Amino acid sequence: MSEKLEVILVDIGNSSVKTTEVSQGIFREEMVWGSFQEVAKKYGKVPMMISSVRKIDANQLRDLDAKVLTYQTLMPITLDYETPETLGADRIAAAAGANEMFPDQDNLIVDMGTCMTIDLIDRSGTFRGGIISPGLKMRMKSMSHFTDQLPDISNEWKKINSVELGKSTKECLLSGSYWGMIHEINGVMSAMSRNFTSLNTIITGGDAHFFESKLKAHIFAGSKIVQKGLYRIWKYQ
Repeated sequence: MSEKLEVILVDIGNSSVKTTEVSQGIFREEMVWGSFQEVAKKYGKVPMMISSVRKIDANQLRDLDAKVLTYQTLMPITLDYETPETLGADRIAAAAGANEMFPDQDNLIVDMGTCMTIDLIDRSGTFRGGIISPGLKMRMKSMSHFTDQLPDISNEWKKINSVELGKSTKECLLSGSYWGMIHEINGVMSAMSRNFTSLNTIITGGDAHFFESKLKAHIFAGSKIVQKGLYRIWKYQ
């Protein structure tokens, strides 16, 4: 690390830990880690801004220059949410990132991970609320888990013919999971556009690339939207 690092942006999700190094406002390549302990060992005293959907043991932060994003963190957006203490840090960071990337628009953020979240931040920078529903694999696994005879297709779904009307049980399970999410997203986009005429839809998350070509007008943001939001909030402190 010849160049001095400004901050390490850490996104701790349900299934992975992602980091991005920032030097003089320039984002370096995203890295994926097995645990936060690995990140702490690698970066030591470098400042960190952390978004986590999991609880972080305070002992892990004791010797680090780290800020953990919560609803109480000073931030450049407003949270119009009745239970802000329950609002995921990843959703807050994504909203801050969307508002910075597209500041004069109402932004609908579709995050496709373990769960799927659809959140709205309006052009004034106010987080207006959202939707949480099962993600792709969770839908597949749950149908098998809560029934006696339906199979779990979560590890083989890419090999199954993807059609809206299935001709086999596995095709039907895939249709309900995959096409069900597509129609859910398009339905929310249509409903929100009636009240927010400048609606800009952004898709992100680990499963987003599976859906990119099937959705109505949208912008694919990869994972950078959370990192941009984290950096924006870190600078705002």
